Amino acid sequence: MRENKKINFVMPANYNHAVGGFKIVYQYANWLVEQGFDVSISYCYSPSDPVGYSFIKRLVDLHIYKFSNRDSKVTWFPLNSEIKSYYNCIFSEEFPDADIVFATASNTASLVYKLPKEKGKKFYFIQNYEAEGFGNNKEFIEKTYNLGLTNVVISKDLEQKVLMSGAPEPKYLPNFYNHDEFFLEKPIEGRKNIICLLNHTQETKRTKLGLSILREVKREIPNLEVQLFGAYDPIEELEDWIHFTKSASANQLRKEIYGSSKIYLMPSILEGWGLTGMEAMACGAALVASRIGGVVDYASDKNSILVESDNKKAFVNALISLLYDDKKYLEIASQGKKDVELYSIDKSGERLIKIINGEI
Repeated sequence: MRENKKINFVMPANYNHAVGGFKIVYQYANWLVEQGFDVSISYCYSPSDPVGYSFIKRLVDLHIYKFSNRDSKVTWFPLNSEIKSYYNCIFSEEFPDADIVFATASNTASLVYKLPKEKGKKFYFIQNYEAEGFGNNKEFIEKTYNLGLTNVVISKDLEQKVLMSGAPEPKYLPNFYNHDEFFLEKPIEGRKNIICLLNHTQETKRTKLGLSILREVKREIPNLEVQLFGAYDPIEELEDWIHFTKSASANQLRKEIYGSSKIYLMPSILEGWGLTGMEAMACGAALVASRIGGVVDYASDKNSILVESDNKKAFVNALISLLYDDKKYLEIASQGKKDVELYSIDKSGERLIKIINGEI
């Protein structure tokens, strides 16, 4: 059993639906509890608004007229029952005292910076470049990097962005995936011509481009089928060869989506890490993705096909070529599965503890 340090993760507002960044924090929280840490999670009510306005807004929302979708529970992820949760926090006294406190998004960084010292030594867990596609300007994001919190980044690309802002060198903490949920259940060999794609409303994920690419591939590969999945309803009308699963469970992803597909297409223009790509590779799907920061921390020209992000024709050609060439597909999928197995929560968790303890 380790020293019983108190760690508090400060999160944006809770809407109780699957979010990749939340999932990573939740997995760390569960793992830290198993290591003997006292863990809490605090959800801000409206961290981007002035305190007085947030207080009035919360008063009306929670006690007079419910106008928001904020929730006071988490049901989509199995949080350890020992984790203490604090919802709709605004004032500093509503956040628990701790030894360590983590900001987990740009709109929580300033709030954590202003917390009194009894709330813990301050860290900033940076999971994405929250400027383009997030409604923030570059100056605001770079200001959060320079607040004086200990910056912790999940990718080498984010490390460079933090350094370019003028902030000190951040701590590098690579992501991981859950090996108990994502693994090879169905053989890589003998899969049908199925490609899976994430459906997302965030424009940086470029679901529309992905669907457009797949429609062109369909003209060349008539028996192509697509497994589309995501937490949101489809962003456009779908043909009968495109099958959609909303809020797929890990079992569904492993068995019916990643695990049944030859290829996972990820045409994003911006990813902090691209967790779904790594999950798909672990389940035996070959990755075809944009050559962008975050993704290239685990994807290479040996274990995936990386395409310049704005070259639609190159995406189409890469998919067609891979579907026609079983040998190449098997080599890439097999290598990808092997390579991503190196990324585990135990390795990342141990590194996180060293960061917290000032050993890194």
